[in-house]
Amino acid sequence: MLIRKILPALIVVATGSMASSFASAATTGLITFTGALTADTCLFTNSGGNNFSFTLPSEAAATVTGAGVTGATTAFNISMTGCAASVPIRAQFSAGTQGIVNDRLTRNGVASNVQMQLINAAAGNAPILLSQATGILQNSPMVMSDATGAVVLPFGVRYYATGVTTAGSVTSTVNYQITYN
Repeated sequence: MLIRKILPALIVVATGSMASSFASAATTGLITFTGALTADTCLFTNSGGNNFSFTLPSEAAATVTGAGVTGATTAFNISMTGCAASVPIRAQFSAGTQGIVNDRLTRNGVASNVQMQLINAAAGNAPILLSQATGILQNSPMVMSDATGAVVLPFGVRYYATGVTTAGSVTSTVNYQITYN
């Protein structure tokens, strides 16, 4: 008689345990990760490796005066070799230590009312729009590496007056990133 009373109670307890284990079963799924390895073999041929500097010629403050007046353009290149052949390459720029205002580089130095403006020679000397987040929106078109894996990205920089300028030194920096497709 004791077995008749205990057996139904064990069945109820066992069934309840099984039901609670089914109710707390975890949902499963699959996560897929996709990526790529690239052959980042391009080597900078500018002196100084991937950090380099360019000197603008001195200009008379009287020739670069009044808001929107620009000085002569100083051409510069970002040159690389050892890239894969026929690969589209683009430069993208961002603010250096002095920052940007109205898509131009602000400056250090004692000259007043002057900034530096980057231009892209490969895009018809269009100003680089530094406030934009991507190279394509900055007016920085892709340039194809040649059959030997060499590429030259042509740019320029010039003084840009924001008002009546005064004589003095002008220094600025810009960060860049090279994108390969």
